[in-house]
Amino acid sequence: MTSPRKPGIRAFGLAACLGWALLATPVLAQAQTSCTASIGAAKAKVLVERCLNVSPATRPPCNAANSCALIQDEIARGCVFLGKDAPAYCPKT
Repeated sequence: MTSPRKPGIRAFGLAACLGWALLATPVLAQAQTSCTASIGAAKAKVLVERCLNVSPATRPPCNAANSCALIQDEIARGCVFLGKDAPAYCPKT
């Protein structure tokens, strides 16, 4: 007579991973919403232009398909590099 198999750590680990993945899905979806979808094409275009103007990156994330937060972070980063020569739209530190 064999005893019924008890779920081991592997089964628990898989269930825990799936649970966390389901909980994180809304957060990931929100982070992946395009800037255009979030604020509209005209406002997203302004952010992209500002981003391209100040970003020191060779391949900056200045694309309206990215989230507005990512674009704004790159603008802030570029503004820090420019220091006193930063455009007026840069956040003041």
